[in-house]
Amino acid sequence: MQLLQMPKGVHQCLVYSLAMLIEEDPDVIIAEIGHDGTEAWWDYGPPYSYRGYHIQEIIDVCLLRGIGLTPIEATPLLGCAMQPGSHRQVWPPEEAQARMHNILQGRPAILIGPGHACAWDGNIVFDPNGRNMPLSEFRPMEAWLVSPSHQKGVI
Repeated sequence: MQLLQMPKGVHQCLVYSLAMLIEEDPDVIIAEIGHDGTEAWWDYGPPYSYRGYHIQEIIDVCLLRGIGLTPIEATPLLGCAMQPGSHRQVWPPEEAQARMHNILQGRPAILIGPGHACAWDGNIVFDPNGRNMPLSEFRPMEAWLVSPSHQKGVI
């Protein structure tokens, strides 16, 4: 995988992460999505006012190419419908972290952490801010495993 660095002042880490994984120009992905993510949706200064991208938009781009994305949560929770706020972790933190690490080994994915996305080639994190790092330096809250799909076409 080739590291793609976002230009200074660009906030399109989700698009750049996908571009690295599928070896596509980020501008092609942006054109397919139909917007560049910079429309002001909130009353804050840039980049906090930006609409950004949703993972569902990334899924659409992938499905058109015959690529599937499988979500993996770092810390899955369960709760009781009769008791709002009763969430409990499925696994203890150490076990959940080991599970995530084991699942990611050798499997390409989009990694999503607080406010940032990176590409993962199954061995190294590719940060669209312009550097590579080990997984231990980027603690994902979720991962979207990238794999071939049996079907591609129009959404």
